[in-house]
Amino acid sequence: MKKIVVAGRNDSGKSTILGELYRGLRAKGFQALAVGSGVQDEKPYLEKNIDVTYLTIAVPEPGQDVAEDIDRVIRTAVSQIKEKNQLIMQARKALDELNKVRSALELGYLSQKDIQPVATLPDIVLIEAVGINDGYKAVESRQVADILVTVVPAGIKSEIIMEQGNVLLEEADILVVTKIDETPRSVTSTTVKLLKRFYRYKPIIPVVAIQGVHVDLVLDEVAKRLAEPLLLIDTPEKKATKA
Repeated sequence: MKKIVVAGRNDSGKSTILGELYRGLRAKGFQALAVGSGVQDEKPYLEKNIDVTYLTIAVPEPGQDVAEDIDRVIRTAVSQIKEKNQLIMQARKALDELNKVRSALELGYLSQKDIQPVATLPDIVLIEAVGINDGYKAVESRQVADILVTVVPAGIKSEIIMEQGNVLLEEADILVVTKIDETPRSVTSTTVKLLKRFYRYKPIIPVVAIQGVHVDLVLDEVAKRLAEPLLLIDTPEKKATKA
């Protein structure tokens, strides 16, 4: 499964972007497994209309990202979906057998409508990478991501953007500028211009994620990369980062 990592500083709006991508990708025919992370529970993700069947939480060690343990978390979540599907199919079969007996005894049929349908297995993974408190230097997020979406709040200090070794900026496939509705227009403009100066070859998309403004542009960029495998091939820069 392709892994889409939504990474960035704490409180930059990553979970909102993840929720919007989950909803939008589902509308395009994908079923994502959403991997939240950190000490928070499932509630913030459920409030973003992520189906609990496709939601799991990974808790990183202090100061670490979720990448180290992500494969295990994904395997466990998919196994739980498969096990639940097996139980549902067994329940349907048992009810069919019971209905045969009830029919023979002229007792009428019991409906299967109360037994939920089996769940579609996820074909992509959406991961919120938290635990990043040192700017944009978490190499682990680039290592785990097939598509790296880096979230940058509009009010970020210019010095942080210009720091050396900002892997999450340098290696991002898509840069998303958030909180533009909470930031003076001049500050937002400066941030976007600075990002375009350093990363003019990348999609840089300002959004108001909570209102869905321009999130469709982010979704289009992600969907394009899922549909065009050549865009996911390692560039020399990515290979150097993963080495």
